[in-house]
Amino acid sequence: MLAGLVLLAAGCASSAPWRAPYDITPPHPAPLASSTGTTMMLPVLRVARISAAHWLKTDTYQYHLLYQEPQRLLAYRDARWVGTPPQMMANRLQHHLEDSGQWRAVLVGQSNGAATWLLQVRLTEFVVNFSGPDAGRALVAGTATLMKAADYQVVAQHSFRFTETLPSASAQGGAVAMAGASEHFVTAVSGWAAQVAGTGKSTLRP
Repeated sequence: MLAGLVLLAAGCASSAPWRAPYDITPPHPAPLASSTGTTMMLPVLRVARISAAHWLKTDTYQYHLLYQEPQRLLAYRDARWVGTPPQMMANRLQHHLEDSGQWRAVLVGQSNGAATWLLQVRLTEFVVNFSGPDAGRALVAGTATLMKAADYQVVAQHSFRFTETLPSASAQGGAVAMAGASEHFVTAVSGWAAQVAGTGKSTLRP
């Protein structure tokens, strides 16, 4: 009986292996330059919850082997993200907008306060693409829409797509590259929104 219990416990443990969590937040993010002048003259921005394609609403660490089965989406068995891609991206975008100095305040979700602008972001790609056994790139893509908060009138919309080379063909290397691509994404979205709202200059990359 004791031997049977030991085997049963071992089977349960092996059926749900521990997966290493990975994040896209850099360990030491560079401080952003704040704008000069009083912030009371700046508008208030509300950021809607980031939406995403259905396959991104999970913490599964997903990748493509472009050199074998380019259309098949695979997932690491022993690695995962600390949150879903929309959750991780929302956290980075919020902090980037708050630190940019381009807004009097940045409101999130249903937080109280009257906003001048409403920013909506939809994430369409968040995946590591391996072009070979020892090479690959992280891909982050999505669309940002800026609207007037008072009547939801769309003022502008722009698509963003950024890739970053993997330093190593591994889950760790993919996470490092994904952090870089995500930084380019939130920087571009933040700069674009500020430019459209007339509070800053664009930081779009070609």
